[in-house]
Amino acid sequence: MGQIIGFDPRKRRKRKERNAQIPHKSRAYRSSPRKFNWIPGLAIVAALGVYASEYVPLIPGCDIKGNISQSTGERIYHIPGQEYYWETRIAYLYGEQWFCSEEAARNAGWRKARTR
Repeated sequence: MGQIIGFDPRKRRKRKERNAQIPHKSRAYRSSPRKFNWIPGLAIVAALGVYASEYVPLIPGCDIKGNISQSTGERIYHIPGQEYYWETRIAYLYGEQWFCSEEAARNAGWRKARTR
């Protein structure tokens, strides 16, 4: 059987040993997804901000909750003092939002919540 020209098993072994010592040269590191260096606590603060904004408006004075009914898809807004106002939360992923006035909510196509 013939020998492969230019192939030296000793060089290959040395290269493997060298790459094993340097983590950024190894194949496992190159194929792994990149990791981001977060400022400590930034992710927690961001998560708390989103959680708090479900119940508290991000802009002071804009306290009208625009809610979308999960069963019918109706767009309903709630004003402070109405029944279920405090139980209603805003889910931005579903298109729900805060409004600063009832007029703005009506112009955007939302109707006022009916009270019992």
